[in-house]
Amino acid sequence: MSDTTQFMTSPKPTPHQAFAALAFIAVMLVGAWQITAAALNSDGLEFPRTLLDFREGRTTQELEKQLDKHLPVRSSLIAGANTLRYLITGGGGDQVRTGRDQWLFLTEELRYDAGGAANLQARADMLGTAALRLNEQGVKLVVALVPDKARIYETKLASGQYPAYNQSRYQDALAALRERKVTTVDLLQPLTQAAAKSEVFYRTDTHWNQVGAEVVARAVASQVQQLGISLDTTTFKTTSEGSPVERVGDLIRLMGLQDMPNALRPMPDQEAAASTSQTSTESAGGGLFGDVAAVPVVMTGTSYSMRGNFHGYMQQALSSKVLNTAKDGGGFLQAATAYLTDEAFRSAKPKILIWEVPERFLMTKLEDESKWLAKVKLSP
Repeated sequence: MSDTTQFMTSPKPTPHQAFAALAFIAVMLVGAWQITAAALNSDGLEFPRTLLDFREGRTTQELEKQLDKHLPVRSSLIAGANTLRYLITGGGGDQVRTGRDQWLFLTEELRYDAGGAANLQARADMLGTAALRLNEQGVKLVVALVPDKARIYETKLASGQYPAYNQSRYQDALAALRERKVTTVDLLQPLTQAAAKSEVFYRTDTHWNQVGAEVVARAVASQVQQLGISLDTTTFKTTSEGSPVERVGDLIRLMGLQDMPNALRPMPDQEAAASTSQTSTESAGGGLFGDVAAVPVVMTGTSYSMRGNFHGYMQQALSSKVLNTAKDGGGFLQAATAYLTDEAFRSAKPKILIWEVPERFLMTKLEDESKWLAKVKLSP
């Protein structure tokens, strides 16, 4: 089976699911009736109908506005259509690929990026220069390279095999960064080893779970400790709070099934909340990123750094206070840019900056990388 068709395997619907599918078809027919009724109404579906309107998109844009106005159950119909797609075809939409045993994967991880090798080299050059300039300011850059969930759990893909065109991506990225003397933590090995014993990523979410977050934190802390940089000791302890509860992952949300009952969607993960508390005194802080004068380690990056109690585990593993400046949905540069251009960095630089980077981000189309070093005042 080719790489372009390997994700077409569909789950076989149960009799209960088949009945549910018929029910949703009935709901969609009701929706069609609502559209017709709205059209017959004096305030009904009026939208441009000329050829020019159609070619320039005004027809469909106006139709969407009218549907929002006249179709009370529009959101339910969309949810119903998403459910039908999943139950009948096993599809997850453009952004999600369904796998075996109700595992879900982000399509971006499985995509082929044209020009990816050149994009990687450009970003590696940028990070290499940033590491050098930060080091001159007394800040050690440590990149935590995050492997794809699909790479760790390729046997859960519908095809059972990670795409051949991306097989070398992680090692290529690791080598490119280390060639430029960027301290880079290899997270593939510890996560792969841990995955043989326990799940380290959520089934229905893009990110690592608490087990994976703790594994990564320990790996990063081990690399940091090898740098020989003296850090004031601050102790932390992580505890679980309560019983496991249902956790609807971001991939279920991307499928549009977040409001559906569990019988009509992949079963959400179960997890008890984890909380990390400091067991030694800490002074209060203020400002956009808090009082960073006493924080020797700063962490930046993507939503991975905000999942699975990663921040808490990072502090516990390092026995040090860590400031987390990561952002949801910020892409490769947004969080690091916000921190490095803030007065918090200029006035009180940390000893260590941990930058968490998903492997796929290094291969995607370049954006503002060519101007980034100048923007954050790290130009040669």
